[in-house]
Amino acid sequence: MSEKKFLFITKLTPASKRSETRAGLLRLMEQSLHAQSYPHWKALWLGEEESTRGKIQSVDVSKEGSLREIYLRNDLKQLIDWADYIVKLDDDDIILSHTLELAATLDFDCYCDRYHSFYDLSTGITTQQARPWIAATCIHKKEHAVTLNRYGGASWNQRMQKPDWHPEAGKAENFIHSLFYGEHGNDWIEYYQSKKIVYARPQTPIYVRILSPTSISAGAKKFPVHSLLDVDLDAYRSYIHRFGSWNSYPIDNWSAYPPLLRSIWQQFSNGALHPQPKISALLKLKEKIQYWQFRVFGK
Repeated sequence: MSEKKFLFITKLTPASKRSETRAGLLRLMEQSLHAQSYPHWKALWLGEEESTRGKIQSVDVSKEGSLREIYLRNDLKQLIDWADYIVKLDDDDIILSHTLELAATLDFDCYCDRYHSFYDLSTGITTQQARPWIAATCIHKKEHAVTLNRYGGASWNQRMQKPDWHPEAGKAENFIHSLFYGEHGNDWIEYYQSKKIVYARPQTPIYVRILSPTSISAGAKKFPVHSLLDVDLDAYRSYIHRFGSWNSYPIDNWSAYPPLLRSIWQQFSNGALHPQPKISALLKLKEKIQYWQFRVFGK
């Protein structure tokens, strides 16, 4: 039986908007790719240059409309054809080293985390929280990833009609119109509800999402963010309160990354760690019970 092949697709933050902190996180993301214990993977980076470095192919999508055009290229069609599974990965997140090796042993249409994992750069805390949707970083079986999304190239008014999935939707003519580019909180949930979803165990999640005050939605007062002076810390504290009780749980193959992340934060903040979020004891207990119920009983 042939080995299963995985393709990571990452949209890079433009260099003009990439602070040194974001650049450091990108380096760690690449490091996590090369740390995979399973060798049959490639990566497609959507950025501002054309190059190939080992298993990573970079393409230039800096011009308006170029993302649609690049997926018409024969080399990218061949790259997608090569893969059995496709993974979306942000340029500031970390894919854990066990992920592909575990996924290669499983039978699934979508492999994802029920317990989403987060690391807060400002406090150095790692946590997990049960969420009812499929995270943007998950593993799609290719036949589903390339399926025509229910909206395809529809206009905004057409999207508001909320069309149902058509059972004979077939493959998208352009990958930009595929399920892969659908909305993970709605399109993916509805599509996969009739398919085989396999959830990763909490102690071996697919990836860890890195939270930092380097985006407008997370407290940045300007973009890119170069220092704490560019951050609204009150807004950032409110932002990280969305991520549950901040209980700490064991995560396999994660211990190498917190020291590297602390170094990135130290360079950004001159070593200032911020207080842990104040969470009620009742919420912390409630989430702990939910966590162990899922870990023991799978629900």
